[in-house]
Amino acid sequence: MTEQRDRDDLPRGAVDAELWNGIGNEFAGVHFRKVSTRNGERLELYAPRTESRILLDPMALEVLADQQPEFFTHLIATRLGSVDD
Repeated sequence: MTEQRDRDDLPRGAVDAELWNGIGNEFAGVHFRKVSTRNGERLELYAPRTESRILLDPMALEVLADQQPEFFTHLIATRLGSVDD
């Protein structure tokens, strides 16, 4: 799932980016790469199915890494509309 680097594909504020990599299964797939900006490095995530993307800085990644698996289970259930209110 590796693609060539494309200078026109850089997110706003980025000065350089590594090649795309990706992971996926039968339910979802995500491309990711390290992006350099004037304010430091970011991790860019791109979900082709929904055409969603996000840039995460080290602090955001640290907060994600500190979550319990149940947090993500709740996020997924909310996204799928299966949360009981």
